[in-house]
Amino acid sequence: MRNLSQQEKEFAKKLLQLASKTNDVLIGNVVYNELTNVDIYLDYENQHIEYRFDAKLYNAGQGNFFTFARNFSWKIINYFNLLQYLEKNGMLFLYQESQDEKNSRYGGLIAGNQFIPSKIHDRDAVQLILEFSKKTIIINQAFRDYVENDFKTNEDVKHYQNMELAEENIELARENLEVAVKSNDAAQKSIEIAQKSLRTAKITIFITVIIFVLGSLLSFCIASMNKG
Repeated sequence: MRNLSQQEKEFAKKLLQLASKTNDVLIGNVVYNELTNVDIYLDYENQHIEYRFDAKLYNAGQGNFFTFARNFSWKIINYFNLLQYLEKNGMLFLYQESQDEKNSRYGGLIAGNQFIPSKIHDRDAVQLILEFSKKTIIINQAFRDYVENDFKTNEDVKHYQNMELAEENIELARENLEVAVKSNDAAQKSIEIAQKSLRTAKITIFITVIIFVLGSLLSFCIASMNKG
């Protein structure tokens, strides 16, 4: 699974919350709070879609309106792309329960208010929105786990657990290596001390032998003098 943006994560959370309360889950219900003063008009007969923005938005400032309309369009198509992506990855599936209609609309534009239409020209986007707008969204347990696991799949969770275990093993191996190095240093020092002790013992023995030989020679000399 790819990393989701914060906006996509919020959409997924809303979808899960709604699916936990009702079986009537349509994308229009999920993003209803984001459709204030806006309708999405679906013309199935002519394969046409347009956003209908309340004219007050336009009158409030033309420059701001165009920026708002463009950002809104990008956001909405991103939601549909996310639904398609989640379906392809087995997180949910979509099923049309309502009858086909020539045209339809959903959103928060007050009936009778003047609106500014904004037509969608991207044919792929048009087909996607027409196909998914009226389909019931049915989530799988995999999607619930995905959201509740902070947007990690069960495979991701296992992967992270294995990574943590591997890091722990590496750290343990590092600690064991440090202990081994310290033990080796201690052993090396013991060997050095033993070698010094051996050298000292050899010198002591050598001196003892010299003293013994000299003492023996001195005793021999004294004995010879006494005899003479």
